[in-house]
Amino acid sequence: MFHLIVFLLFIVVFNDVCLVAGWNPANFSFNPGPDYELVWQDEFENVGPVQAIIDGAPAYAPNPKNWRHIVDFKIGLENFTVSIQNSYVQNGQLTIVAMKEGYTSAMLSSENLQEFTFGIFAAKIRLPYGNGIWPAWWMYGDDHKTNLSWPTVGEIDIVEMWGGNQKGNFSDQYAHGTVHWNNKSNTMNPFYDKYISIPWGTPDGSMLHNNSLVYWTEWTPTHISIGVNEFTYSVINTTNMPDSINPVIAFRGLWPYRMLLNIAMNAYPPGPPDNTTVWPQKMVVDWVRVYQQKKTLIAQEIQNMYSIKTPPLLTF
Repeated sequence: MFHLIVFLLFIVVFNDVCLVAGWNPANFSFNPGPDYELVWQDEFENVGPVQAIIDGAPAYAPNPKNWRHIVDFKIGLENFTVSIQNSYVQNGQLTIVAMKEGYTSAMLSSENLQEFTFGIFAAKIRLPYGNGIWPAWWMYGDDHKTNLSWPTVGEIDIVEMWGGNQKGNFSDQYAHGTVHWNNKSNTMNPFYDKYISIPWGTPDGSMLHNNSLVYWTEWTPTHISIGVNEFTYSVINTTNMPDSINPVIAFRGLWPYRMLLNIAMNAYPPGPPDNTTVWPQKMVVDWVRVYQQKKTLIAQEIQNMYSIKTPPLLTF
């Protein structure tokens, strides 16, 4: 028995070593699988006139057909602006910049521009880093019919990172994938923010900002999966949410979801920016893509989902 245990331990350690040794993000190419087709993308081409010269090169505004600035929303200490200095397209990339002066930053949203129901949502991003830096690539439900709002409409945080190295997995090494919903009702009364949040650390211990990584979620009529590159680290069955009034309507395809990209600055534990934080901080996005299942497949999955009775929406 002792020899068997030693052998099994060797296999586990050997597999982990091979995984770390074989992990090379530079060689990764995202493939959504044969059941999906590309329905929308932003490769951050230059659109419109030059808005500024930044680092010696022309800088352009994000494509207004895809993104709008959100300035009346505050997450932490940051102040979101429409300034080209805080968000610009250059050399085929979108750059969001958080600055020390005035704690300015940017939040871009696809609200009422590019919204989708179900699919794989992926973005290749090099994250910022440092104490108090809080980047996010996330999604939020847009109920255009009955004006339900958060958390009843649902939220999928494809990646958040609480920067620095102050507390456990709240560090530059860990991505967090989170799903929010109202577990008390399918209306706004009562409501409570229930969430599941799972951390993911790089297999070789490197910092997230060392590489451009693909952060993605797959949202189907029955589940939400969240991953980084080839790793799937969170799978949630949305037909039977824990500690909830089921079925929860937030993720059942009754409304589309907008996409958001931003850098916030933390006002909560594990702490705000401090004298170790390097400025400015940049979130560099190579591309954003949305894939959806081929029509025959998604139609069958929706039909299967509605074999589970969905409660009626209330009209306000």
